[in-house]
Formats: sequence, structure tokens, C-alpha cells
Amino acid sequence: MRRFLRWYGASPLHLLTMLGSFALAGYAAAELLPGDVAGILVWLVGAVVGHDLILMPLYTLADRSAMAVIRHRSPRLPAVPWINYLRVPAALSGMLLLIWFPLILRLPAHFTATTTLSLDPYLWHWLAVTGATFLLSAAAFAVRLRRGSRGREDRGTSGDTTTSRSSRARRRSSK
Repeated sequence: MRRFLRWYGASPLHLLTMLGSFALAGYAAAELLPGDVAGILVWLVGAVVGHDLILMPLYTLADRSAMAVIRHRSPRLPAVPWINYLRVPAALSGMLLLIWFPLILRLPAHFTATTTLSLDPYLWHWLAVTGATFLLSAAAFAVRLRRGSRGREDRGTSGDTTTSRSSRARRRSSK
């Protein structure tokens, strides 16, 4: 087992998960493109190239840009890790856009004739879901900030029997 871990670099569960993911992706490609082995390989290679060479640099650049803009914050602001409250709704919105972009951008010509559904609501539904995820994330961040500031106040004043009166008075006057 140690030899395998040294050779592979991760646990056998990781290898099993990766093989299952590739099997699922291969099955999905085979269902989408039946009987077209070359098309399946092109689809899989295109997905890898599209993610690793196009999307990964783009969302890394967006993440680093967001970090650089807010990096120089005031030292009085709470040090709650805020970036994940921005990353999660942005990733969900981007994933929904990636999946539904033909319908959001109204690209399919025969969609309405085939399904008798209108293309009009897709853009507004995507915008509503995006707005709701950012709103929920902002509310969760506000709750986290509130808990963090309340916890610091409680720790700073109550139960402080080892500190002298003069140091507590100095701390109160500095606030």
C-alpha cells in the first residue's frame, strides 16, 4: 500500500473517484454522441482544454483581481474571510451560465418550434437566481460579521479576572 501511495500520490479512494468520474463523463459523451468514438474523444479533450487553458486562467484572474482590490482594507474592519462569500455565488452563476448559455442568449433557432416553449424567461430566470445567490451570500456574510463582532466584545470584557483594573480601564478608553 505504501508503494502505491508513493507512486500515485493520493489514497485509493481518490483513484476510485477519478475513475468513476471519467466513466460517468464517458457514458454521458456516449449517450450524447452515439456511435461516434472520434466525437467522444474530441468532446473530452475539448472539455479538458476548454477548462484548463481557457476557463481556469479566467477565473483565477477574476479571483486575484477581487483579492487585490480589497486587500488594502482598513485595519479596523473585521478579518472575516470574505472572499468565499463572493466566490460561491459567482461560481454557481458562472456554472449556470455555462450550462444554459444557448437558451439565455437565445441561440437555438428550432427550440421554440420543437418544444413550444419561449426563450424569453431564461435570461430573467438566470438573473434572478444569480441575484438570489448573491443576496443569500451577503446575508450569510452579515450574520458571520455580526457573530464575529459580538464574540470579540464578549471575550474582551466578561470573565477577565486575571487582568488588572488599570489595564481594563486602558482598554475601555482606547475603544
